[in-house]
Amino acid sequence: MTTAAPPKLKKVLYVSTSTTQGGAEKTLYTLATLLDPKQFQVAAVVSLKPKGLFAQKLEAAGHRVYTLNLKTRPEFRHLKDLTDIISANKPDIVHAIMYQAIQLCRALKMLGYAQFPLVSAPRVHYRTRSGFSLFIDRQLKPYDTVLVTESEASRKYLVDHQGYKQSKTHTIYNGVDIASWPVSKVSREKIRARLKIEPEDILVGAVGRLDEQKGHRYLIEAIAKLKAAQPVKLAILGDGPMRRELESLSRALRVEEDVAFAGEVPDVPNWLSAFDVFALPSLWEGLPNALMEAMAMGLPVVATRVDGVPEIVDHDVDGLLCEPKDSQSLFVQLQDLVADPELRARLGAAAKRAIKDKFKLMDMIGNYEKLYSKLG
Repeated sequence: MTTAAPPKLKKVLYVSTSTTQGGAEKTLYTLATLLDPKQFQVAAVVSLKPKGLFAQKLEAAGHRVYTLNLKTRPEFRHLKDLTDIISANKPDIVHAIMYQAIQLCRALKMLGYAQFPLVSAPRVHYRTRSGFSLFIDRQLKPYDTVLVTESEASRKYLVDHQGYKQSKTHTIYNGVDIASWPVSKVSREKIRARLKIEPEDILVGAVGRLDEQKGHRYLIEAIAKLKAAQPVKLAILGDGPMRRELESLSRALRVEEDVAFAGEVPDVPNWLSAFDVFALPSLWEGLPNALMEAMAMGLPVVATRVDGVPEIVDHDVDGLLCEPKDSQSLFVQLQDLVADPELRARLGAAAKRAIKDKFKLMDMIGNYEKLYSKLG
């Protein structure tokens, strides 16, 4: 009696604009490490920009990671390099993450350098992109097999403003594994001691790249206003091009002793354990992982009412929403949380339930597996 051959594994090649510490990059890492190994094989991961934190983690997990060492915009040689990588790894599916990676993969197909089913995932709302970049996107979008957005707000914008077909767009919400985000009392005490947080101080935390999108300047301005009446401190996790500018702003507002710039940290859950309140002052977003992870920890959150954020946060039910580019609006919501421990407890408990009910990690993984199964 002959034994049936095992089913052929589908090989997925991931192409990402970057592998630094960010929400899109974390989703890439999650997919690459948690796909069902009985159905899928990760052929390789390609980072257009130099390798970052998640490239290191992927390599430690045994995955092959290439980099095109892109410094600014892609050039013709990057098309050739990516073509060679695809040719060597022979993927059944290419999954491109973020704008530059998407356009580079589309260009390969348009020029006939390589042909493959292409899953494109912008991972952020496109409403703030330049007119020229949106024009390029419209010209190359026919080369997608399917486009996956992280929020309904992003999907609707692409359909309504960029002319995407409903049938070729699909929303898969980010997911969080609540079990892997426990509060650590030991970490809380150590980090707060390191930051010289007094017992009566309320520590507001933020996580995100230090660039214009994340709106940290408005959060620092709000903290400066809060300091007049409340014992409050701020810790910002992440790094980026605006770090010096934000440090200068802290000095100008005389809160440099109250604002800690922690840089990129490998132990984000430990830092979340140290926070009393989480703030997301972004000017635009997709469906922010950092916000969902804070809520999964049971932290009360204040976030700007932009793009996919209201799909996560129901105002005054499981968090508070404020207006973007408005430090006064942010101040008002933060003031309520800082001053009211019962409000913090109520919103924090509701936030944890909301993530558990609506944004399960394995739901996200399962939805991508179903999508991949239909392709290739």
